[in-house]
Amino acid sequence: MIIVNSNSTDNTTSEENFSTSKDRVKQVFSGIAGDYDRVNEFISFGQIGRWRRALLSEIDLKDGQRVLDLGCGTGMLTREIVNSLRSGEVVGVDLSPEMINQGVKEGNCTEDLKVEFKVGDATSLDFATGYFDVVTSAFMLRNVESLTSAVSEMRRVVKPGGRVVTLELAKPKLATFRTIYLSYFNHILPWMGKLLHGRRDPYCHLTTSLKKFPDQDELKQLFERAGLQEVSYKELTFGIAAIHSGVK
Repeated sequence: MIIVNSNSTDNTTSEENFSTSKDRVKQVFSGIAGDYDRVNEFISFGQIGRWRRALLSEIDLKDGQRVLDLGCGTGMLTREIVNSLRSGEVVGVDLSPEMINQGVKEGNCTEDLKVEFKVGDATSLDFATGYFDVVTSAFMLRNVESLTSAVSEMRRVVKPGGRVVTLELAKPKLATFRTIYLSYFNHILPWMGKLLHGRRDPYCHLTTSLKKFPDQDELKQLFERAGLQEVSYKELTFGIAAIHSGVK
């Protein structure tokens, strides 16, 4: 059963630790909903499918679990989670109604699971404390208004012993490769976005958000400060991306 719930929360936060304007993020991603998956394939150098599979392997899903996919976008990861389960509940949440609608339109979810897509804010979730067995997200944390609030909410809604697992673009540690990588994001990517898609804004947003985003060790520390235990991370493709994991 697939449920679409368009009720959205509009809570805001004044925290300045790491912030991105919610209205700005919503505008950017609503505008590229139709091209979002193609954009992700482009900016990940064609690696995004492999990264999602690595994330699923890290989660180690089990039938009957309740799983929350935050910042689900068009539902690519959500559907892979659904296809990995025969029973349970899967909820995909995203700030952009346009992204949610795109995901539902293209969805091919199995009917023997409860599957729901909702519009919502990751920093103020409309779920009971300890409701989910697993909370995951892919490429969402760079776009939240308060990173600390988002991670704290992820921890809140997962049950004791449950896991929070995220996939994000990262910052390569090898100095030479990191210089080339950041130069690509700063100079080449916005120009390529204009050339291929006629728009620079989404790519400029990506560049800005990546600059501000904590590196792998800093994000690990933030998970720990939020109260998660056994926090670790795994780098992918020479540190271009990283999977962070913690237990409540």
